[in-house]
Amino acid sequence: MRFLLPLALCCVSVTAAAAEPPAASAADLALLQQYAMTHAGDAARGKQLFDQEQVTRCLACHVVGDKGGQVGPDLSKIGGKFDRIHLIESLLQPSAQIVQGYETNTVLTADGQVLSGVIGKESQQEIELCDSTGKCWTIARADIESIKPSQQSTMPDNLATGLDPTQFTDLIAYLETLRTGVGKQPGSATRGPVSLPQGYQIETLVTGLSGATALEVLDDGRILVCEQQGDLRVIKDGKLLEQPMLSLDVELYWERGLIGVTVHPDFPATNWLYVCYVAQQPYTHHRISRFRVQGDVALPSSEQILLRGDDQSKLGGNVPAGHQGGALHFGPDGKLYIGIGEQTAKTPAQNLGTFQGKILRLGDDGTIPPDNPFVGKAQGKYQAIWALGCRNPFTFAIDQATGRMLINDVGGKFEEINPGVAGANYGWPTIDHGPTEQAEFVGPIHVYPEASISGGDFAPVTAGPILAGRYVFADFVHGWIHSIDPENGGSADDFVSGLRRPVDLRFAADGALYVLLRNAWIVDDKFQTDSGSLIRIQRTPTAK
Repeated sequence: MRFLLPLALCCVSVTAAAAEPPAASAADLALLQQYAMTHAGDAARGKQLFDQEQVTRCLACHVVGDKGGQVGPDLSKIGGKFDRIHLIESLLQPSAQIVQGYETNTVLTADGQVLSGVIGKESQQEIELCDSTGKCWTIARADIESIKPSQQSTMPDNLATGLDPTQFTDLIAYLETLRTGVGKQPGSATRGPVSLPQGYQIETLVTGLSGATALEVLDDGRILVCEQQGDLRVIKDGKLLEQPMLSLDVELYWERGLIGVTVHPDFPATNWLYVCYVAQQPYTHHRISRFRVQGDVALPSSEQILLRGDDQSKLGGNVPAGHQGGALHFGPDGKLYIGIGEQTAKTPAQNLGTFQGKILRLGDDGTIPPDNPFVGKAQGKYQAIWALGCRNPFTFAIDQATGRMLINDVGGKFEEINPGVAGANYGWPTIDHGPTEQAEFVGPIHVYPEASISGGDFAPVTAGPILAGRYVFADFVHGWIHSIDPENGGSADDFVSGLRRPVDLRFAADGALYVLLRNAWIVDDKFQTDSGSLIRIQRTPTAK
């Protein structure tokens, strides 16, 4: 079992005298999810619900501050660890999110009693078993016939049927306030609700992702998600498959790890999967590889290393494990484009003898196209360089219809969206980010003050009139999604706000926008696992 989230609330939304409410239908649960994601709620009223012994009984199980029981995890800081999306799921699908140590156990005693609850204190002589009402039993081990763990939460699945949408949202709003250190890490201060234009809806597809970095939407409906620790996850028919498509041995620190994925333009007929990851041996370097895919699994033995990057220990930087880039996509020319950051070292971005701070271009087999702009100017493998002067081209997108490329370069003074131009020099670090009139540099079509620009993609006509034909991009710190005219740039239009730490986004052919939420900062000793999610934003069925 994969333990997704240390929450598994075991509130019971019934009064002492009331009968247990019936199970909610899928439609009812979807309505509650939509309402709670898109309405603010009243945290003060939510605290009253949480505290009331005869309404939710949350404090019978959970500690908040110095009050509460021990059947469920301590929730004193839960709103800082997990976003609104995870909090909602923990109440609607409690058995999907059980932390290790808080599983329900069924104990059969020698005299025929069957008791269920969470094991609390235990010793070699006895165990303590407590249920969601706060009732506990101390049972001698000598009297136990068997103990069977269950994947069922002590919290009832029908909690939601005892709360109306407003009450449910109030409770979520209160849980969001249970946090400390707000704003100490970029993007951590974002709270719900999610704001959407009229005619669009949002739903959660997957939660519990660890260190999500990038995604790709396949034509057959599958979605691939990179987890930084090296697992490439598969979402199929709306479900996260247990087995990763691929597990790689990566250097996992700060922004290093598995950081980019795409597939061959003719996939699955040509069944190549392409990834960008940071390998540790024989030295820390970017690696672009391709693998054969069979079904939902890539064959590890089929790896072909198309490009080995530079030894990062020789390039410097105040945080060398930062600014890794990693995005890769095919253009309509059939060539593979890759963005590599300058690992905070700045000057390599202007050096044709390193890949750092560059956009690269390769054939689908790793060969260097003879029409690359620096063939004859750079040496050997560095002829793969297609553009230079980037800071951290974390993501980019290519319009397959027009060939237009837009590059999201994470800020100096500004966040930049730059047009992809063969042979371009974007100026970093000779000039800072922002508009430029210097003829030797290609300037951005859109800028905004320093934050952290993340995923971007071109919206298809099926995305609806608000987005069709526009370039859509997200910001990790602000938690919003904006759009611009992809040709002329200029000012941006708001689309969505209230998302905690969006890291990548991609459109499907049907116009659905998939947004990957990382909800974690860099990989360090404070890194939060299992906190990412994948959401889908699309037009409502009645939208015109």
